[in-house]
Amino acid sequence: MPSEPDELNGPAQWWDETGDYELRQILHWRWDPIGVANVFPYAADEYGNYAPTIVDALRAGASAADIAHLLATIEDDRIFDRAPASAEEPVDRLRELGEAIVGWYEASQRRWAEFGPLPR
Repeated sequence: MPSEPDELNGPAQWWDETGDYELRQILHWRWDPIGVANVFPYAADEYGNYAPTIVDALRAGASAADIAHLLATIEDDRIFDRAPASAEEPVDRLRELGEAIVGWYEASQRRWAEFGPLPR
């Protein structure tokens, strides 16, 4: 029976071998707040700096709503340097993506524990 990555193999190994790459892909193709996905591969790393912050939140038990709020905060504070329009609007807009990221986090670690690193 495969071990859970956070127990024996460690989250760092999963992150280095698979998680970082996968989350960067999600951020590039699904989030893309500045619209650079259409210039792939030239801007493929545009959102990579945010991946560690997001995975740290997931490791701490963040919910889908927490991730949606985190993405909205990153947009407002780091990308667009603006005050949020309202407290709920950005979170509502990003809720589906927050759910997808939480689901990915759990599924990716299970797949990694069972099958090993993502082939590239």
